[in-house]
Amino acid sequence: MTATTPANLPALVRRQWDREPDAMHPLVWAEWLEEHGHTDRGELVRLEFECRDPDCDCTRCRRSRELRRQLSAWPCACAGVVHFTGHNPCSVCGGTRGVLKVFVDDRTHAKDTLPLTWDCGFPRWVTLPTLWDAVRPDDTPARSFLDIAAKPAPTPRLRALAATPPWGVPPWGVRVADREPAEWYHEPGGWAWLFESSGWARHARNEEAFLPDVLRKYLPNSYHHTKQAAADALARGLVTFAREYKG
Repeated sequence: MTATTPANLPALVRRQWDREPDAMHPLVWAEWLEEHGHTDRGELVRLEFECRDPDCDCTRCRRSRELRRQLSAWPCACAGVVHFTGHNPCSVCGGTRGVLKVFVDDRTHAKDTLPLTWDCGFPRWVTLPTLWDAVRPDDTPARSFLDIAAKPAPTPRLRALAATPPWGVPPWGVRVADREPAEWYHEPGGWAWLFESSGWARHARNEEAFLPDVLRKYLPNSYHHTKQAAADALARGLVTFAREYKG
């Protein structure tokens, strides 16, 4: 596949797609991708346009799933972030410095794929199993729930996900499966995240809504009208945190 950099990606086309989705037919976008070297991504866009049934097992859908597995990968950022110590390689790529296809649970060493949500042939939302997989004190395994507040830093995995991949289309956000906003009772129908300094002990029943204070600046609006909007705000905030972290 021909390398495409952020500078020569179709920014105008992307803006048109985002703002006027009906004006940019998927097959037009697929053709552009194929003409500019992204033949596999163009094929994926075409296949997903032709069949949108998630339960279908036709030849096109099997090929679509195969492409999503192949295209979920990009070079691991550990070469520039993590320095190997003894026999403890990067927990993201296992020391191969190859591609970010799997995550490795630091406690059980179990491997699994990263759930991805696709947009226009590119993985745009990534889901990690827990907040500990994204934020930890000094990149070390957390021992308890409140350890995250000790000295929180983005993990190598989060920094790798937040980096712009070779095709130049960065992800929109990194979701964490064990976090869920709390219903905001002061205004029915709203949802909010709870932060460390807001009184963790008072909200013990909403443990899944707890976030370390370091993320507060990356979620300027703690209240959201929908649960999905709150989840998306956290996902975007985690990416910004990883990109701006200076520790």
